[in-house]
Amino acid sequence: MRKYLPLLVIPPVIIALDQWTKQRILDSIPIGRNVPILEGFFDLVHFRNRGVAFSMFDDLHAAGHQWFFYAVTIVATIALIALYRNTAPGDRKMQVPLAAILGGALGNFIDRLRFGEVVDFLYFHWRHQMADFELFGRHFKFVLAWPAFNVADAAITCGALFLVFKVLFESKKKPEN
Repeated sequence: MRKYLPLLVIPPVIIALDQWTKQRILDSIPIGRNVPILEGFFDLVHFRNRGVAFSMFDDLHAAGHQWFFYAVTIVATIALIALYRNTAPGDRKMQVPLAAILGGALGNFIDRLRFGEVVDFLYFHWRHQMADFELFGRHFKFVLAWPAFNVADAAITCGALFLVFKVLFESKKKPEN
């Protein structure tokens, strides 16, 4: 039972925090508006995202695109639980990030079921400035900002990054003779 403790605790905590923070935004900031918190660097906003983390595929308007995202979330949930089941009983370095990813995925899934899109509200930027330059004969222009995100996106990203670093940098234990 101890093996499943992270799976029973972390996803509900992430979901509760995610939904609570989103409800606070829904109650206090109209869609498309922002509230500066750290002037020139961080705002609370109220954006809606029909895509996945950090607004990827937000412009996808194909018929049935919501069903695609529902299916992806359900498959990901099953895969995460299967991966979790295959972890060693004391392998918290795998269990905790898998549980965090699951909590984030379910938090955003709840939004999709409620609104047909995800509520994003954390927005980091550099003074609302644009980068506009030439490099190697090509013109580049983009906003100096990170796409708006939410607690669920942060849990997914942190969990995934932790797993990547674990796989890439954790020393392989040599079998004892």
